Amino acid sequence: MGGNKPKPPYSTLITHTIFVDGNRTTVRLEPVIWDALREIARQQGASVHDLVSAINRRGLASSLTSAIRAYVVAYLLAQALPGAPPANLFQ
Repeated sequence: MGGNKPKPPYSTLITHTIFVDGNRTTVRLEPVIWDALREIARQQGASVHDLVSAINRRGLASSLTSAIRAYVVAYLLAQALPGAPPANLFQ
């Protein structure tokens, strides 16, 4: 076997600029998380910026990206499990 090992793929994380409570920041998340976040924001009648700001104010995790991922999972679980508490931050 030669020394031509395939290079590991580049990160699949996508970076977007988000305004969190008016402050500009960048967030790197997986494409599926971005898709889910946009859909959740649409369902709640909010912008992604407003949703991420609300997630950040909740302090769900030690970092913003972790908090976003945790919120997306909690939201999807609430949708999937009967009797689960709603995860809508705007109600």
